Amino acid sequence: MRKFLLTLPLVALLTVGCGGGNGTGEMPWEEDLKPTPTPTPGTDGAVGNVLPDWEEGYLDIHFINSGRGECAFYILPDGTTLIVDAGELKKTHNPTDTSEDAPVAQKPNENVRPYIVDAQYIKHFMPKGKSAIDYCAPSHFHIDHIGEAAAATETAPAGYRKTGLMALYDEVPYLRILDRSYPDYKEDATTPAMEGGTSDDWVKFVNWGVKEGKFTGARFTPGKEQIVLVNNKDAYKGFKILNICANGYVWSKSGLSGEKSGVGNPASCGFHLSYGLFDYIACGDLTSNPQNRVGYYVRDFIGEGHLDAFKCHHHLSANAWGTQMKEAYFNPRVIVNQNFYTKQPDATLVKDIMDSKNKFWVKDFFTTNLHPYYHIANKEAVDKMNGYDGHIVIRVAPGGSQFNVYMLDDTNFEYKVKSVHGPYNSK
Repeated sequence: MRKFLLTLPLVALLTVGCGGGNGTGEMPWEEDLKPTPTPTPGTDGAVGNVLPDWEEGYLDIHFINSGRGECAFYILPDGTTLIVDAGELKKTHNPTDTSEDAPVAQKPNENVRPYIVDAQYIKHFMPKGKSAIDYCAPSHFHIDHIGEAAAATETAPAGYRKTGLMALYDEVPYLRILDRSYPDYKEDATTPAMEGGTSDDWVKFVNWGVKEGKFTGARFTPGKEQIVLVNNKDAYKGFKILNICANGYVWSKSGLSGEKSGVGNPASCGFHLSYGLFDYIACGDLTSNPQNRVGYYVRDFIGEGHLDAFKCHHHLSANAWGTQMKEAYFNPRVIVNQNFYTKQPDATLVKDIMDSKNKFWVKDFFTTNLHPYYHIANKEAVDKMNGYDGHIVIRVAPGGSQFNVYMLDDTNFEYKVKSVHGPYNSK
């Protein structure tokens, strides 16, 4: 097992959770914790304070919570920025509705469009001097990832309805687009609507932007490094993002494996981000055989017990943890989930995952939303969680040897810290 101690100053070290733990104030993975040092100036995110801005050398992964779709904003070590998804579901929360498809409450409230929530958050944390996002890479074309037509209130002159990622562009423009079908979207099985009734708008948006020179377009291709540092790549030779899956195919030692899946969750794009010892994987809503192949990818390219953080497939619905993800080699130290319905995250899966003991560590689990009824119906699962209801931030220290997780208040635009978890030693 790889074991390194970070010699650089650390981010905040207050270990406060929303659940889990052993009730004594001590955490059960003492091997992975170090004595509290003096936090690095400007990076101390104590509970009740606004999370400090990103600083050069740090890696930030922000899971923005509107309660109406996934959105992840990345600030890479040299200040390169990436957005993955910005969904916008048109749903109304009813706290008395306990059906499995009842939506959670919209954040911060129902008067703020989800794309505005995403835009305000990104503008707040955007590295100083930047006004555009370097890369936009939607995982797939479902409405909770790119936007729902019914949520749009206007149509652009180019003909696309402004919702989700397409509306967000007006607030924080993108310089490069990577998606699973560019440039010949006609290959998809359900052209022209493709998936969810909004993807035809996405095609119009991308074609307009490329034609007008607003941004470049490219196909997201497994096995390639298409998301690269654009500001100071040579200073961070230990950083890499490798595309590992798209359209049903997953990268393997022998090249691409699997079979074509033209639409839906199994077609999701995903990547492996590494920074020094830190390893992280995010693959959209991946389900079915491709997610099992990602389990094999972890075994072959990351190694048993070395996956530090993982963004759950498909909001941790019942089909979101494949058989190969139950093997010993697939054991992320930190699990992050983005969800927006009563049935998510699947309570049985939460209990199975958190009860699965292994020789490496106890897992920590964080999710953006829990419906009020979830607390009643699934108390045992809730008790196993370390944080819920809020924006979630993974902040990795320079060099990648350690990281912290922050839960942020999502009821306003102040971004105050609710709890801090870690530091975790990368493996």
